[in-house]
Amino acid sequence: MTSAFTDAAPRARNPLNRKAVARQMLRAANDYDDWSRIARQIDEHSGRARWKLRERSNLYDHATIRERLDHLRALRARGDVRGLVFALEEGVHGNLGGIGKPVLHSKAYFGTKQLITDYVDAVADTLRYLDSRLESELPAAIRLDLFRRASHCYGRSALMMSSGGMLMFFHFGVAKALFEQGVLPNVISGSSAGAIVAAVVGTRTDEELRGFLKPDNIFFGEPWRPNAIERRTGLRRLFGASSFDATFERLIPDLTFREAFERSGRNISISVSPCERHQSPRLLNAITSPHVLIRSAVRASCAVPGLFGPVQLLARDSDGRTVNYLNCRWIDGVFAADLPARQLARLYGTNHYIVSYINPVLLPMFRDRKLDASRLQPVVDLVKTSARNLVQSTDVVLGKYLPASSVGTVNKVLHDLLSQQYVGDINIAPERRLVSPLKLLSPLTHDEIGDMLLEGQRQTWPRIEMIRLSSKISRTLADILAR
Repeated sequence: MTSAFTDAAPRARNPLNRKAVARQMLRAANDYDDWSRIARQIDEHSGRARWKLRERSNLYDHATIRERLDHLRALRARGDVRGLVFALEEGVHGNLGGIGKPVLHSKAYFGTKQLITDYVDAVADTLRYLDSRLESELPAAIRLDLFRRASHCYGRSALMMSSGGMLMFFHFGVAKALFEQGVLPNVISGSSAGAIVAAVVGTRTDEELRGFLKPDNIFFGEPWRPNAIERRTGLRRLFGASSFDATFERLIPDLTFREAFERSGRNISISVSPCERHQSPRLLNAITSPHVLIRSAVRASCAVPGLFGPVQLLARDSDGRTVNYLNCRWIDGVFAADLPARQLARLYGTNHYIVSYINPVLLPMFRDRKLDASRLQPVVDLVKTSARNLVQSTDVVLGKYLPASSVGTVNKVLHDLLSQQYVGDINIAPERRLVSPLKLLSPLTHDEIGDMLLEGQRQTWPRIEMIRLSSKISRTLADILAR
């Protein structure tokens, strides 16, 4: 086989060098088709393609998956509708026999075991086959009950995007890659910078979103080019509040959460934190706060203490007037629920989470433990537990010298930050973990935005097939139930 990889590989005789060549070529890809072509070539040349064809492995229960696949195929060949219903009712499970383990997608550059792919395809095909049966073969009521129960048991995926200032263009790249490959979840959450991306994506139809995610449309503030002094010194100007307001009005339509859902079909959620100690954090969406205006929710979620004042949420009343929503103010969502997995599970039945993570404070320590088990993780967990205990113990000590309300507020914020879980089932983060603080609240040029968009896409492409496979059954059920 002749390919760009096989041409380059002879120049790198050492296996480690060949691996470096492979990574370099994948990093140079400019679209997913190019990336996947190179990944397949590398798998063929390295022997990983043969690994995918071998069913036996101690990483999953290959015997059970083979047995169930053969059983489904035999029932389908006989046209045994009742048998297929019974087979599915035995359990449509995303991790049956361990097939959902992320490590199964780390052995090859593209895809995983062919047996797993064939099994997932067979389940999805069976669901569509049953959906197409005549009333005399399978009554509609029985079909609907089956699909609803299967959807409830199987669950669904969610995309959660963290805070991170102007690194948010990485989020845009992640969302663009998922959307273009047809695997963008319909449940999306965002905090602070992530809230902006969730709002832009969740207020547009597929047709409106197609081709929209590019620097000419999603730039923040005014179009900016560094002047001679800024180019020589490396200094950057900071955003003012007016830049945020102008950008929100340009990028985010004047819609409530309910109106946005009716328009796009996407369930977006935005995290906000309370100013008052006795208020609870909120996850704003079409279920919990259908009449809240999304722009005001994004403003609140982006209100970083010390840089921007707390924000009053706004809503649209029954007469269409804009009114205040609750008599309190809100700040940056990172302090309450940067990645609100538990709330999304309760509201939308999600049980599979794709995380796009750019929080610059914790990014250097961010690791995907499911793909890269770190020996330092027990130490990190111990440090976090110790820090939480220390924060709780300061109430008594500092209370002697500072107002109790101030101590309680600070401790609550620190405890919330330390108590959160910052990883999901599939985790996507920038390759560079250290970021200049000057870039977080400064305008970026269109070229810088384009580079960050492409970085988000490139970090997402290696996970596309894993996302496609792990969400195929839930997406099939969602399509059937939508009809």
